[in-house]
Amino acid sequence: MNEESDFERICLLCAEPRVPSGLTQRGRFFCQTCQREWILEKRKIPRVGKNVLNSEEKTEFLLENLSLFNSSLGLEDLMFRFSELIADRLKKDKIAIFITNLELGEIKLAHYYSKQKYLQRAIKRFTLDYDLSYGILVEAMANREPCFYKFSDQTHPFYSFYSKLTGTKSQLVLPILYANIAVGMITIDYDEEDPTEYIEDEEILKIVVGQFAVSLRNSLLFSKSKNQSKHFRSLHTAALTLSQLYLNNHNEMIRMILLTLSGIVDSSISCLIEYPIDSAKVKVFKVYRDLDNYELKTHTESIESKELTSILQTKEIMTIDPIKIPILETLGIIGKESMIVPVKLENGTICIFILAKQDSRFPNEEIEALNAFVSLARITMENSNLYQNLSNKERLEKEIEIAKEIQSNLLPRNTPEAEGFSFGGFMVPARGIGGDYYDFILSPNRNELFVCIGDVSGKGVAAGLVMATVRTILHSLVRVKDSPWEILNDINNYLYSSYKEAITPRFMSMILIRWNLVTDEVDVSGAGHGNFYHYQVNQKSLHSIETGGVILGISPDISKFKNESKLQFHAGDTILLFTDGVTEALNASEKQYGEPSLEKSFLSNIELEPKKILENIYLDLKEFVKEQEQHDDITMVAVRKI
Repeated sequence: MNEESDFERICLLCAEPRVPSGLTQRGRFFCQTCQREWILEKRKIPRVGKNVLNSEEKTEFLLENLSLFNSSLGLEDLMFRFSELIADRLKKDKIAIFITNLELGEIKLAHYYSKQKYLQRAIKRFTLDYDLSYGILVEAMANREPCFYKFSDQTHPFYSFYSKLTGTKSQLVLPILYANIAVGMITIDYDEEDPTEYIEDEEILKIVVGQFAVSLRNSLLFSKSKNQSKHFRSLHTAALTLSQLYLNNHNEMIRMILLTLSGIVDSSISCLIEYPIDSAKVKVFKVYRDLDNYELKTHTESIESKELTSILQTKEIMTIDPIKIPILETLGIIGKESMIVPVKLENGTICIFILAKQDSRFPNEEIEALNAFVSLARITMENSNLYQNLSNKERLEKEIEIAKEIQSNLLPRNTPEAEGFSFGGFMVPARGIGGDYYDFILSPNRNELFVCIGDVSGKGVAAGLVMATVRTILHSLVRVKDSPWEILNDINNYLYSSYKEAITPRFMSMILIRWNLVTDEVDVSGAGHGNFYHYQVNQKSLHSIETGGVILGISPDISKFKNESKLQFHAGDTILLFTDGVTEALNASEKQYGEPSLEKSFLSNIELEPKKILENIYLDLKEFVKEQEQHDDITMVAVRKI
């Protein structure tokens, strides 16, 4: 008997035994039953995957998902229920949903489904730059095509880091397309490199990924405020965004925004033209400041929108002589130079910010500050629009989410372009909002580099607000003061005066290091933060540098705790700064990770780049604590002189 008579030829898609029409150009068969290209195998017992669906099952599966998509779920619930449904159908344990933010140039892990709870906690904060150098993940998003790949074929360090953390050997990636734009992607992790299962999984996911894209997009529009803010420039900014003080008083909120704006860029007049969609009138808010006599006046009026058509059509930020736009004089905006900044809110409202200087022009640093604040003001206004429609619980969650996004943008997204240095920075908050802070600040003339790390007492929104404000002060002071100790002293004065009568005082420890990139001098000052490590490559030795000082905000005068030291930092040397969330991390036996473990991990990875050093230290830390809950922010900074 012919050998093939003992076998049935089975289509792995429809599970029907049929003779194929033959090979196609891509090396697959064409099934006459389901009318699709697929892989056919010869088996005595049909090896049909348990996930393959026939036509009736596909319909049932699609209806099951549609009932989910048609329900009014919040973003987290939607992603959880969808990933749970897919995991149950595919019999898979590790499923991730990423969301793309093209404005910020990042791909953010929004949800990770796994029965291993410690794994969910360990990787839920991953963010990738939307950069093709990351390899296949970003390529799949850019090409808008599904793909299956092996981690061993990828060269970017992210893949080895992810593989070591999760045990993943290969992965299936399906972009989530909305209007042919990739808004995210779904990934399935496999513990083996065998590609036989992914074909079935891909076919099943294709059934519902389109409907999920629509539901995800709608949920994002409702629950996520797009955050483009990069800087806090004043305490008013933080207060407007993180509190409810002005959310139920729209006009007062606008006036406070304009007042803060005029202070940031030192303008004589600040104006906001607010044009709701489909309205015949615009509302004009103005704040006048007499910079010499410290007088303040406000004015609000309504104007026919057709009178301001030329300004309402502005699409990008511009600086101009007010004389060249006659309507500005009509609005009372006069001076040597005006700046026009257009903003469009999610609800379609057009907002045009206009500022004017009487006798000078806008320098570059003020334009940078203005851009940052206007982005933050947009979030505040959008939050105000949502306020009336959200319950108390939803409103609180919204504010925390906004605060979390603001804080993530305050930490360095990119390392400074300082020739001769390599950097790494790493922070994992214990809660949505953390009190740890690190930064790299390169002076405008590129002659000085400041590196700092700090830890605010407490956690949550309050600690995050202090962290944001201290960052604002620090960025301002490094422009005018050279001494790290003088900067720490000024920060102490602010913290003490602002919180000395508060119900819960706020304190902060810090280490501040200044490199003079011209003379190679390195100055170090500490404020009760303890020590950091200095690895000297010539001696192949590790030194613990104690910084001393006193925690900021406790005393009005810290002059007796003054500490300034010099650091000899040669080519190949590396420093490691860290917060106590690293050394005091506990395992199930209540044992601390400790400095000996940190030193050992640091030395074992010393040949790697600073960023990779921090990633590997974190992996060692997670291996130590395993499933224990994180109780404090984990923050580390590494700098190497090349």
